[in-house]
Amino acid sequence: MLGNIYRRSQALPEAVAVNNFPGRYPTEDWQAYYWDVIESGGLTRRQVKVQLPLGFSRVSLPVTMGQAGCIHAVRRWGLACRTSLLEAIPFDPAAHLSPEATDDEVMGLMYGATWFDLPGYFIIASDEHPFCLYDPAGVLKGAYVNWCTYLGALTYLYTDGDVSGSFLGLFRENPSLYQQALDEIQAAWQAAAT
Repeated sequence: MLGNIYRRSQALPEAVAVNNFPGRYPTEDWQAYYWDVIESGGLTRRQVKVQLPLGFSRVSLPVTMGQAGCIHAVRRWGLACRTSLLEAIPFDPAAHLSPEATDDEVMGLMYGATWFDLPGYFIIASDEHPFCLYDPAGVLKGAYVNWCTYLGALTYLYTDGDVSGSFLGLFRENPSLYQQALDEIQAAWQAAAT
C-alpha cells in the first residue's frame, strides 16, 4: 500500500467501493470524485465509494474547493486521508488485531483504514481537476488540488518516468503557457500512438 508516489494502483479497475479491511471494523461510505489519465493518455472522470472508519465524518470539518481538509495527499495510486483523525473518533487499532500484534501491524491497520488504492491508471489532482471527497451526508470534507496536473501526468507517462513534475506552478502562474505545453505533449502523444 505504501511506497513510491508514482507507483501503479493495485485497485481493481472495476471496483465501486474500496476498503482494505472489509468487515474488520464498522465503516461509513464516503464518495470520491476524481480524474484519471488512462493508458492511452485520455482523461476520465471517476467516482468510487471509500469506506472509512465509522465516526470519521464527525471529526472531519467541511471545506471549500481547494482546501485539503481530511485529505493528507492524493497520489498516482490513490488517496491518503489524515490518519491522525482516527485518534479523535476514537479508533483503537488494538481492538481489531490479535493481542500479539506488532507495532508494524498496528501502524499497518491505521494506514490501511485511511489510505486507499483507487481504480485508475494515473490519478491527478489540481486546480483544473480537483479530487473531491464527500462524507456520507454529501458534505465536501476534502478538495485536494496539490498533486499533479494533466500535463504532469502526460509528461511522466510520455517520458516513461524520466520527467516527473506537477506543473501546478505553471498552471497557476501562466495558464496560457500551460495550455501551450499541454497541446504540445498531447500532439507528441498522438504522434507516438500512430
